[in-house]
Amino acid sequence: MKKLIVFLLFFTLFVSACKKSITETPPEAPIVKDPSNIFEMKVPGGFNYQSDVVMDFKIQVLNTQNLPGKNVIFTIETAPSEMGGKLLFKGRVAANGWLEAKIKVPSYLKEIVCNTSLLGIPENVVIAVKPGLQTLNLGGSNPQLVKTFGSDQIFENGMLFKNPAKYSSRYLPLGYNANGVPNNLISPKDVVSNQMINDIWAALPSKQSVAINHPTWLDDNVSKRTLLIKQTADVWVTFLTEGAGFRNTLFYYKYHKNFPPSNLAAIDSLYLVYPNASLANSGGGLLAGDKVFIGRIGADTVIAYGIAANGYDITTGVLSAGQGMYYAHKDFNPENNVSLKQHLVMFFDAASGKYVMGFEDVVRTAAGCDHDFNDVLFYTTSNPISAISNDSIVSLPPSTDTDADGVNDDDDKYPSDAARAFDSYYPGLNQYASVAYEDLWPYYGDYDLNDVVVDFNYHLVTNAQNAVKDVFGKYTLRASGGQIENAFSVEFPGAASNVSSISGASLEAGHVKPVVKVYSNIRSVQPRWNTIPTEPYADSVNVAMNFTFATAVPLVDFGLSEYNPFIYGLTDGHVRGMEIHLPGKTPTALASASYFSTGHDRTSIAQNKYYLSKDNLPWAILTPNKFAYPIEKADVVTAYLKFGQWAQTGGATFADWYLNSLGYRNATKIYVKP
Repeated sequence: MKKLIVFLLFFTLFVSACKKSITETPPEAPIVKDPSNIFEMKVPGGFNYQSDVVMDFKIQVLNTQNLPGKNVIFTIETAPSEMGGKLLFKGRVAANGWLEAKIKVPSYLKEIVCNTSLLGIPENVVIAVKPGLQTLNLGGSNPQLVKTFGSDQIFENGMLFKNPAKYSSRYLPLGYNANGVPNNLISPKDVVSNQMINDIWAALPSKQSVAINHPTWLDDNVSKRTLLIKQTADVWVTFLTEGAGFRNTLFYYKYHKNFPPSNLAAIDSLYLVYPNASLANSGGGLLAGDKVFIGRIGADTVIAYGIAANGYDITTGVLSAGQGMYYAHKDFNPENNVSLKQHLVMFFDAASGKYVMGFEDVVRTAAGCDHDFNDVLFYTTSNPISAISNDSIVSLPPSTDTDADGVNDDDDKYPSDAARAFDSYYPGLNQYASVAYEDLWPYYGDYDLNDVVVDFNYHLVTNAQNAVKDVFGKYTLRASGGQIENAFSVEFPGAASNVSSISGASLEAGHVKPVVKVYSNIRSVQPRWNTIPTEPYADSVNVAMNFTFATAVPLVDFGLSEYNPFIYGLTDGHVRGMEIHLPGKTPTALASASYFSTGHDRTSIAQNKYYLSKDNLPWAILTPNKFAYPIEKADVVTAYLKFGQWAQTGGATFADWYLNSLGYRNATKIYVKP
């Protein structure tokens, strides 16, 4: 049975383009005294001055039959890419449905987002940033409630358009529950093949413009957008997934092939298919494969689909025109620009006899429209299969895997190389972190943290099993404010004997792990300090290095972080064994333990405490963003006004102390290139 529904044709100026977000109230921060210098700080024991947190991910991805998702691609970003988020990790879910990875993210971030290529998993699932094991279950027949990226994002520019012509409409009854799930779902639901999933995502990848990549798919002269029923047939519609934040309403209209509607008023009725085409626990209640019977359709009938963007009100269950109604007939759509009026793509999958369709649910003149046409994805089937004409309908392109590594070419950054598939980054794609040192260890210095300042970015290339094959490091030496001539190196996980080649730098002998010598003598390449504004400036010194493992190392073991950067002095009484590391980092095999717990240092191997002083002060710090270091002799707490509170609260407050936020810096004590 179906139910009479009236669509109200009204529109709003602005639109929230994402699912509901949960607001969290942060705990009240303890009040601490602002120190006038670093030696006045009272830093709690065990605080290692970490500005980022290690997150161990263990994520399970299941299809609607509770079976492991096969060949599922998984990405983690600092935020959705359309909101300026940066890629951290990309990999593939294992055959057992689990993904394991270890990455570091800035501790001031409250959340990051993940996406998968499996139909039926919401976009931009939020993961709270916190240290330790992060376990998440995605998908399945009873999916876990997930949070998706915030509901307060507003599309701007061009969201208002005139109402289409009013018309009299007749709607047949359709019952549905509070989540907008129709009461006529067929059991069992359809099982969507892995091949179809791969083919659909290869054709309509998220946030990739169809208009740019495949403009002919939007050309009515190349492909139809309606279904001609050639003989009487039973017809079904099957929900695949959504790539949207809206709670969209899917409907269809029909007409005789010889009498197509010339305008909206000529449409007799709109028939509901899915009142709320949204995934379970992501604004709706549907699962991939949920199927409805739309009736026995007579010969010479044409079926055409449409959506009401955000047409379902979850609080009232009321249906409306929402943020706009879009039709298979592009001339009925609101854009004035003819080239942007199309809102539907359609493919014929010859292998299965299915007609796959995808809607774009945002007015296409809007700045926030991504034109990816996967906001509502579904397919139509019939019995007999031959009842629907496939003339002039684009065939669903098959996905390809040129190197046969199990990763489709569209997801494979290295499609012709079976040893490589994905790119991951620390601190993010095109982002740089910094490490800054005091070089008088084991004695205190002046804590201007500018004796050695190096920016860096890591790019890891992993294979289809999420194991590291290549490591690319980019380094920029910006300051060398110490009197001592220092060297800068980095210790990486893995075995030095497993490194098959290296370029741009060299491996230091005598280590079990790979230790890369980045700058053998900093003073020899940067003759000036770059810490005194009145003195001449020496150019930054860039080094790009990369090395390859003969046998790829699992990323869950290798990690995605700053690894273990360190310096050691070459002059002024300093020797190779006097390594200076970030607090908590372990010395290498060539460090001399005889210097531990001498001077002001209180390193204790037995207590697993490294490179912290008797007052729990460090000799090096790391920031996940580029560090604007202090001028010569300017104590870091006088240059960075929130550093003292951050350290004295053990990182509980002002985790973003190094950012250029209002009231965070004393600009007169920050070095600026002259």
